[in-house]
Amino acid sequence: MNSIRDQVAALDTNEFIFALRRAASHPACEILLFDRLNEFQIYIPLQILLELQCNLSRNEMHDLFLILTKAKAVTWDYMPAPTALVRQGESRGAKKGDAVITAHLESANVRYLISENRHFLAELPNLPFEVLTSAEALQGLD
Repeated sequence: MNSIRDQVAALDTNEFIFALRRAASHPACEILLFDRLNEFQIYIPLQILLELQCNLSRNEMHDLFLILTKAKAVTWDYMPAPTALVRQGESRGAKKGDAVITAHLESANVRYLISENRHFLAELPNLPFEVLTSAEALQGLD
């Protein structure tokens, strides 16, 4: 089994929001982003960046960019997700935004998606990446 430490991981929009807003219900998000991000290689696709811009304030976006400088590596992908992969995800039952994120991750060969929303598992069987909560991702580091 590959270690999350050695693979590229994407953080879902909710991970950033919960951490930046210090959501008491999701303490592992805060630990991951503020204390352990230096152990991750992060991939941020266009869809997640757009969702962050829609959901975070200007100050929160500023804080996010500062925090991301602490990651082991960050890959920003500004290209739209491949249309064929988006359509494939939608035809398998994924909602539009989920299909776009799935297409991004699949085309970039991302191994992990860290998300507090496990809907990806129910919508799309046989995903080419593993969905972990932030707590599970932190366990993978220990």
